Amino acid sequence: MRRKLPGSLNFANLGISTKLGLIVAVLALPIAALMFVQYQQQSDERAQAESEADGLEYVASVIPFLREVQLHRGLVQRYLNGDVNSEANMKQTAAAADSALATLNATDGKFGGDFRTESLVQFLNTEWPKVRDLRTSASESNDAHTRLIEEGVFPLLSTVSIESRLALDPDIDSRSVIVALTDSLPRLTEALSQMRSYGTAALISRKGMSATDEQKRFLTAQAGLAAAHADALERSLETAMATNPAFEESLRPIVQRSSTTRGVFADNTTTNILDATMLATTAAETYFLLGGSAIDLSNELLVDAQETLDAEFQARSDAAQQEFLFYGGVAAMIIAVALILAVVVSTTITRPIKHLAEVADRISLGELGVEIDVEGNNEVGQLAESLRRMQSSLRSAIERLRQRRNAAA
Repeated sequence: MRRKLPGSLNFANLGISTKLGLIVAVLALPIAALMFVQYQQQSDERAQAESEADGLEYVASVIPFLREVQLHRGLVQRYLNGDVNSEANMKQTAAAADSALATLNATDGKFGGDFRTESLVQFLNTEWPKVRDLRTSASESNDAHTRLIEEGVFPLLSTVSIESRLALDPDIDSRSVIVALTDSLPRLTEALSQMRSYGTAALISRKGMSATDEQKRFLTAQAGLAAAHADALERSLETAMATNPAFEESLRPIVQRSSTTRGVFADNTTTNILDATMLATTAAETYFLLGGSAIDLSNELLVDAQETLDAEFQARSDAAQQEFLFYGGVAAMIIAVALILAVVVSTTITRPIKHLAEVADRISLGELGVEIDVEGNNEVGQLAESLRRMQSSLRSAIERLRQRRNAAA
């Protein structure tokens, strides 16, 4: 015979209620495991939506700084090429860039640790004062501004997009808009800004003459870049607007206006600089303003898209939470019903069994008249009927024994 180890659990000796409780617990384990997986999934979805909203807020704080640096570059080019009237605007723009950088620093204070952007923001804080105050030559100033943007602003936008999981958005419409706003749009405005800066400088410095071949090649190259980035931007936005009515409503008007303004600026570049036999100084201010309008209207895409994207992120977070609460409620209800059934089943079995055990014990002590108060067609009822027959048999046997004893006396 196999010996039972001391302290080991003997399942056969457990009470029925305990056994049923164990069965319910075992059945609840896979439900609990599924709920944990569901919780993790919904928690990840909520976390991604919240992280994306933070990332979009960060991007929205970078773009104003980028815009002011680009504008400052153009005004410095005008000033260094002889337009002394631009000095006041240049100083105002430098102050606006300082303010935008302060806002960016505040945003980085909130999210920089999570997005790993501290070193890039530090680069901007270190380099911008040097760029702002550089007055050696037009070409050196242009290169310094461009380096600040290429090595600081663009990597910052890319890092935020990746670390905040904006680039991993699960919905193709939102992801298309995000890619447009964090990649195509900044590079488009940079190409437009280079055209505005270089073209205005050419109009001022080459008055009465045509643009040099080098100036034409540079402007042609930047116009090609602007067209390529504009095409990528509009393709991404068209994908989003085709699948999401909210984006269609919020973005369509500004997409059309910005496209028209960029077209006017490109035509003006061709007419007044690339194809012009003689550059007029009076066209410089108009050209600069047209370039600014093209840049500003393109940047408005971010403003108009941000509200819709934030609503999308919030809706996704709310849906994930509601889904988890629904499935959690269903699981809790299933477990509660199983526990209630276990209690009911346990009660309907253990109560009559305890009564029959008590009856058997009393019969063993000679109380043959004890009432067996259990009825039914199930196993317990059959056991009760067997006890009644045993009780009747014992009474009959005792009665016969008594009769024989009396007859013998």
